[in-house]
Amino acid sequence: MNRSKIYSILSFLLLVMAIIQAPLFYYYTFGMIAILIIAPYVVFGFGLTIWLLVIMVKKSDQIKRTPKIILGLTFLIGSLTLVFGESLIEKLDWSLRKKEREEIIELIKQGKIQPNGEFNNGIAKLSTWNFPPISNGGNEILIYQSSEGFFTVKFFINRGFLDHYSAFIYSEDKDEIKEIEERITYSNGLHKNKKIDNNWYRVSY
Repeated sequence: MNRSKIYSILSFLLLVMAIIQAPLFYYYTFGMIAILIIAPYVVFGFGLTIWLLVIMVKKSDQIKRTPKIILGLTFLIGSLTLVFGESLIEKLDWSLRKKEREEIIELIKQGKIQPNGEFNNGIAKLSTWNFPPISNGGNEILIYQSSEGFFTVKFFINRGFLDHYSAFIYSEDKDEIKEIEERITYSNGLHKNKKIDNNWYRVSY
């Protein structure tokens, strides 16, 4: 195998990494796991990209056009998804999977989905809707029921560190809704708190 083909294969590998980067980080990394996965992933991808770029500049006349185009696309897609990928995937995930979440809410109301164990603090591990997960960080949702019988359900966006997390929240409990809506005006760094539909909120804690 000549070097030009090797460079083409490596460029294509980097392109695949750039394409899957945003959904991989969004759905499958959180807390310490995010640091352990994202940092090596980005360092490896960026390092290999720079190495190939230097080679293609030095040996421009010896390398075909295809790997150069692939590497250019890789750099563009990788850079954009690293900066904007998480917010884009979050918006798409909410828009495209709203009906699935509403189905889960109905199953909860019917008693067909319940917390997995009496002492499990309202956590329910979903056996379906897991590719990609409907609730990130283990496909677990939090279910609360008020004394009046109203439900509040949290679908994780990011499990975060310790007690910090972000989530799509469904609630029909007036007290819970009041507390959530008091947070809507709060904005700090990556915290985004807003109403996204009737009884639905996007909140960071």
